[in-house]
This record gives sequence, C-alpha cells and structure tokens, in this order.
Amino acid sequence: MGTERAEERAVEPRSAESGLRPKRRFIPVLRQGVSEIRLDRPVLTIGRSTACEVQLTSGLVSRRHARLTLSQLGVNVEDLGSRNGVYVNSVRVVGSVRLKPGDRLSVGDEVLYFGQLEEELASETADTLASLVAPRLHRDSFIDDEVAVATRSADVFELLASVVDKALALGRGEEAERVIAMHLQAALADAVAGRDVSLDVARTAAGYSVKLAGATGKALWMDHAVKLYSALGLVLPLALVDEMYVLLRRVRGLDIGVLRSYTESLKGRTEELAPAERFVLQRLLGLERLACWQTSGGP
Repeated sequence: MGTERAEERAVEPRSAESGLRPKRRFIPVLRQGVSEIRLDRPVLTIGRSTACEVQLTSGLVSRRHARLTLSQLGVNVEDLGSRNGVYVNSVRVVGSVRLKPGDRLSVGDEVLYFGQLEEELASETADTLASLVAPRLHRDSFIDDEVAVATRSADVFELLASVVDKALALGRGEEAERVIAMHLQAALADAVAGRDVSLDVARTAAGYSVKLAGATGKALWMDHAVKLYSALGLVLPLALVDEMYVLLRRVRGLDIGVLRSYTESLKGRTEELAPAERFVLQRLLGLERLACWQTSGGP
C-alpha cells in the first residue's frame, strides 16, 4: 500500500507538467500619450513619410528620420541623417544606441517613450491558436463580424501590404483596390460604430486610402481617409494632408461637405490641439479652399 502511494506521489509532478505551461514574452513598444506602437518587425523607420512604420506629423520631423533595429539583444536606434537629430534622454544619438525601458526618445519635437509589454502565453496552445487564426485571415470571404475583428488588427494590413504595394508600384490601381477596399471600409465602419480602431490601423488605412485615390483617380478614397479620422476624432497626419494637396491637382471631386464637417469639428477643439495639430488644421483649411476653388471652375 505504501509503495502504491509513493508511486502516485512520484507521478503527480509529471502529470501536472502535461497541462498548460504559461510562458512570458516581452514585446517592445513606443508610447506617445495614449498611443502605443508595437515594435514587431526587424527594422522600422520613424518619420513623416507614409511609408514609415512609425509615422509622426510634426514639421520638424524628416520624412525618414530614424531607424529602429530589433534583435535578440534588444532595440537599437540610429539617426538617418535627419535635419534636427535624434535624442535619447536628451543626449544626441551618434551612430547607434541601445534603448532601455523608460528611455525618452526625441525625434524632432516629438517625444516617445520606450517600454515593454509583457504577455503570458500557454505554450502548448500557442501554435494551435495560430493555426486557427491564420486560415481566417487568408480566406477570400468573411462574414461581417470577422471583417470587423480582423481589420481592427494591423495583422490584416500587414498580410496584404506586399500584394497591395506591388500592385500600386506596377500601376495596377484597380487590382490594389480589389484586394484592400473591403478592409478599408470595415475600418471606417468600426470607427463610425465606436469600436476600437488602433492608431496604427488608422494610419495604415488612411495611408492606403490616399494611395488608392492617386492610383485609381477616385477622390472618394481621399474622402474615406477624412471620414475615418473624423469618426475617430483625430487629426490626420501631416504627410497625408500634404499628399492630398498634390493629388488634388489631378484627382477632382473631393467631397467638400465631408472635409468642411471635419475641419469645423477640429476648429471647435482648437484649444485642445497641440501646436503641430493646429498647423495640420491650417493645412486642411487650405485644402478645403483649394477644393472649393476647383469646384467653382478653377483650372
């Protein structure tokens, strides 16, 4: 009898080990106010360009200002020859600097804080969950709820990015539109319904909307970007507004009513806006005047 109990006690630890074993992983992030940007690629660029993974709006930020490089050793930042430099804790970056949690990263006059998110995973189920989610993201058709859930994640745009970017580079605007239009519309539907749309998804969706306007000649995609940021109560990135200025010279039909409603809502919150955001508002008002002039018979 004593021998049987001893054998049971010997087996118990091994049996417990066969359950779910929680594992922790740390995900590097940049935080700016309430916004949080996950650093989930080997290389990310910071700047005003819509091609940058970390897009900032200040006029003091270069189009390609800095580069973040992720490795097993950590996250390094380097200046890409910017006009106003990169600073970590008020010390200018020369060469490459390893970031530590809590570091203050200054890019132009924009300030971001480096940190880490801690996530707990059940190691034996992680692969299973991934295998269940992946097919859903690759299916040709989605039910409405799946579109909403998938679009709220930047993963969908990341999956489609290479296909859409290639189509745009080859001048196949309609092909790019067919691939990504449904996800752009779902992002807007989420924003209008008050569902959570991350800043990263908003920037990506608006960026592709403006690109589609240029590639297809359809002003409705510029309207789409304005509607998205209007629904979220956010100020459009300066780089996108500048791009819309350029597009408006050859893409006619911007919905002045949509743009005016957006600028009026921002004007009503002028005191809440940061100086850089007020500058964007002035650019938007100029865009509105240009669109009105075109409608009234400008060349």
